[in-house]
Amino acid sequence: MKLRLHTEGWFDAAHNLENYPGDCKNLHGHTYKVEVWIEGNDSQLDDAGILWDFGKLKELTSKLDHSVLGNINIILGCNATAENLCKWFYDKIKKYHPELGFKVRVYEQLEPKKSYCECGDF
Repeated sequence: MKLRLHTEGWFDAAHNLENYPGDCKNLHGHTYKVEVWIEGNDSQLDDAGILWDFGKLKELTSKLDHSVLGNINIILGCNATAENLCKWFYDKIKKYHPELGFKVRVYEQLEPKKSYCECGDF
């Protein structure tokens, strides 16, 4: 039987965009929302009956919480855009269980607009 899980987390961080002509070149902050969908089947459950541990998302968001994302350019290797953060989360999460399907969505801010980047296996 196919199983699809969903979890979400938040973190607060500041960033600026290098080589960007607009206001985002200046240091500013966001409350980021990260959503993760996990897809597998019941034959992939571990001995505890878990397909993927929701706590793994918290481990990742904790690394970024209350940081200046420019300081983690070494980790990302690029500007901390929604696109690059989405890919960073996907790559880290996929590494835990490459046999599972994942979709990641990163919101840079929720109000006054709901814009996001999404990437993944489905």
